[in-house]
Amino acid sequence: MGNRRMYKESEVKNLKLNLTENIIIKNINYDTKSYKFKIFKMLKKLKVKNFRSLKDFEVVFGKFNVLIGRNNTGKSNIIDVLSFLNDGITTSNSFKQRGGYKNVVFGKNTANNIEINAIFEEDFYEDNFLFDYYLKFDGEYSMENPVEEKLEIQKNNGEKERFPKSENKRLYLFGKQNIKEYPLIDGKSKIEEIKKQIEETERMTAEEYTMGILGAFFYTILYNVRYYKIVPYNIKPRINEVFVEKNLQLDKECKNIPLFLLSLSQNDRKKLGRINELLSGVVDEIDEFVPTIEGPYCYLKMKDKNFNESFYSGSISEGTISLLSYITIIETSKKQSIICFEEPENYIHARLLEFIVDLMKNTDAQIIVTTHSLSFIDLCDSEDIIIVEKEKGETKAKRINDPKKLREELDEIGITLGESYFSDELKNE
Repeated sequence: MGNRRMYKESEVKNLKLNLTENIIIKNINYDTKSYKFKIFKMLKKLKVKNFRSLKDFEVVFGKFNVLIGRNNTGKSNIIDVLSFLNDGITTSNSFKQRGGYKNVVFGKNTANNIEINAIFEEDFYEDNFLFDYYLKFDGEYSMENPVEEKLEIQKNNGEKERFPKSENKRLYLFGKQNIKEYPLIDGKSKIEEIKKQIEETERMTAEEYTMGILGAFFYTILYNVRYYKIVPYNIKPRINEVFVEKNLQLDKECKNIPLFLLSLSQNDRKKLGRINELLSGVVDEIDEFVPTIEGPYCYLKMKDKNFNESFYSGSISEGTISLLSYITIIETSKKQSIICFEEPENYIHARLLEFIVDLMKNTDAQIIVTTHSLSFIDLCDSEDIIIVEKEKGETKAKRINDPKKLREELDEIGITLGESYFSDELKNE
């Protein structure tokens, strides 16, 4: 973790007076293409053209990634590209959800093509796979489905296999809502059973059959991309249904968390106990959360250690609901998950942010977050930071070229990472 020394408000206000020019983050040498650090599995690189403010954008990712920058620089747009890819294989209206092609393309210029290139890495059954996925949309030709869709798969650094095999064909993965076609891979999946499921599927194209189990591997990666923006107020009301789907997923705002925890209480009480254990460990008064069915309704009740009666979720603090949401998301995530969070510092006491950061760093999933919190940044390593800026309406992402040198210089003058970034912001005012 970074330097965590606590400063008085007066020290922070005068911080820029104590900084030398070479310490300001703006003056550290950045270079996306030559950026050197350990590349973790899952999403390795993202290249985008003309998606919202990402006109000509490129960034590399690690296991834990923290997007920082002023308002309206495009942090959320970076995350939305990943959500867009997930929507593309689980729904058939990725653009419609975002107001149509014109509202997504850079500058609202439908003459511009949108291009997305995402490179993923993952292990399946003791083999290593590299997936290079490319999409191209033409606003004047087709505003929902890509005009070009390609996937290159490399196994154990060997020969690359390209799909589709023919140049005049496309895969039809995106926008087809093929959730019922490719099986999802998890730790319990047996390879022969997966192959049999694919062979028995009736709706696949010839190209999808050709990909076979490789297609199932890639589909699993995109399916497990998750985007969350926690809104505690929306979680509190009771849910007017108690039917629990077999593969129920938390929605983007965790509004269905009562149903999700109800499902855990029926299918994995050990995991539900772990969630309650973690929450009560950071909020002393809480004994446990109990998903409760009352007639046709499902809602949450909280047991407080100081009282015999349980409390309805409407009387529980928004911070506590947020903590419950983050713990639930991370503790139930798949190993192959890519989880995106918008401003996880919201509603959380500053002293509990360290718990949130540790939780995120210790999961097997890849984490990408946006934040405006200096306290959150202070709890991160310089390798985790991605600085997002906007130049003439275009979003650019920068990494710190020499994180070790930056840490040494910050330690020498006795300031934290967040304070250094904040001072740079003040200087640019």
